[in-house]
Amino acid sequence: MPPPVLQVDWANKLQSHFQGAPILGVKSRPIGSLWAGYGGVSSLQVQLKDQSAPVALIVKDVRPPRGSGVSHERKVASYRVEEYFYKNIAPDLISATGLGIPRPLAIESAPTGFQFVLTDLRTEYPHPAPDSLDGKQVRAVLSWLATYHAYFWEQPTPAGLQQQGSYWYLDTRREEFAQMGRSWGDLKEVAEEVDQRLKSPGKSEFMTCIHGDVKNENLLFSADGTRCAAYDFQYTGRSYGVRDVVYLFASSVDSSDLDEREDEYLSYYHAELLDRLATSRGAAGVEAAARYRPDVMRRHFDLALLDYVRFMAGWGMWGSGVDWAVRRTRALIPRVNQLLQQQQQQQQ
Repeated sequence: MPPPVLQVDWANKLQSHFQGAPILGVKSRPIGSLWAGYGGVSSLQVQLKDQSAPVALIVKDVRPPRGSGVSHERKVASYRVEEYFYKNIAPDLISATGLGIPRPLAIESAPTGFQFVLTDLRTEYPHPAPDSLDGKQVRAVLSWLATYHAYFWEQPTPAGLQQQGSYWYLDTRREEFAQMGRSWGDLKEVAEEVDQRLKSPGKSEFMTCIHGDVKNENLLFSADGTRCAAYDFQYTGRSYGVRDVVYLFASSVDSSDLDEREDEYLSYYHAELLDRLATSRGAAGVEAAARYRPDVMRRHFDLALLDYVRFMAGWGMWGSGVDWAVRRTRALIPRVNQLLQQQQQQQQ
């Protein structure tokens, strides 16, 4: 059951954010609920004096139920990360990159939960993503990811973000790990080492901050489909950038498309990332781009794919690219030791 709608005097609450433009009225409409009953999402239409069109905002109200355990703590911690992201990261990130990301207007937290008042991306990105992205849309998301990853590339992970990006990393998914069936025994046997190699403890080379939950439900597209925007930054944090790419493919790209175009898509992401590094980071970016060879990216991608399918093997298989992900993982398992050895050599 969704939480009850909160009665808020939005005009009074938001007036300080529109100095010099009196608010004549605000219309609020519920548009969705958060995962596992942790709150809801509403749209606001803020009518200002002497302006014909209202200002469109989104309100994300997080009201966690009473609970305990790893899953509950993971969710609550993720909203603290999102609060930190919007307060401390998003403004400068948007200014530097122009990425489609909600701009924070008012961010509040209390013992009972969190409230995010954000710009409504739908004014510039009116089209929700389909269950399976087409080629133009895939490239739009890969360009967005390349820009996002380049911004954080080989920089210290901000303390308020996830020190392990993504929501499926092994340390908080032990229950799912225990539920992996016998058919995935070979993958389970190497899962711990795959996890360690993805963590790359003590090393910053090739590390960045990932979005951590890049799926069709968290994406919007421009009218022509060439640009995208992303939201839900609960799991953004330290990892290899291709971890986002693996999740995007497995969750939101049709398996038949990936069977034919996986290499094409990966090459496109790699080229976009190297371009962003070279153009936005100066000499250091050019040097970093030269080190991030296609074979290095592919090894990270394969390890991230093994890790994600490990999670799905215990949690449940889903996504438009799941058949591709399973086939590719089955094909990787016979040479996983070679991948791990190569990764170990890189990290020494």
